[in-house]
Amino acid sequence: MDLFDDVPAPLPDGLPPPAGPLPDIVAPGLDCLFVGFNPGLRSGALGHHYAGRGNQFWRLLYESGLTPRLYRPEEDVTLPAIGLGSTNLVARATASAAELSRAELRGGVPRLARIVGFVRPRVLAYTGKGVYLAATGLPDAPWGVQQHGLFDGVADVVVPSPSGLARLPFEEKLHWFREVREEIGRRR
Repeated sequence: MDLFDDVPAPLPDGLPPPAGPLPDIVAPGLDCLFVGFNPGLRSGALGHHYAGRGNQFWRLLYESGLTPRLYRPEEDVTLPAIGLGSTNLVARATASAAELSRAELRGGVPRLARIVGFVRPRVLAYTGKGVYLAATGLPDAPWGVQQHGLFDGVADVVVPSPSGLARLPFEEKLHWFREVREEIGRRR
């Protein structure tokens, strides 16, 4: 065991510190940064993104071709090595995103802007329409690539929530995750 295993690594200049139970999984030059509402209770307790038992995020990444194999939530910190990252609008863990206020969600946008400024991803993939609408303040948006990005030079793609609570069939969710892969390819 290394003497410094429990000492957090210093944050790169320009990256805001984590504000809750999950670290931001980021590095400069990502192909895609996934943006969620907030961690679920299980993710918050385990300290890993998309760790809920019914969450389909990892399977969607693999089956869409975004990852070379099926990853486990505990491997979230390795995503930047393959050009992917993850963050949330709100840091606190809740049982449901319905517990978050509109003001709390919009309050996460300045922090997201700082992260995007540091990372400069090609694509921001919002994991749910509600996440995108909360971030942009728009009243509605279609699935897929958006006409205008929230941040200059970064494409916004809205994908269905990977939560097992989201009632869309897996194949429909998969279609939109494949759209993320295609948009990354167009921007390379």
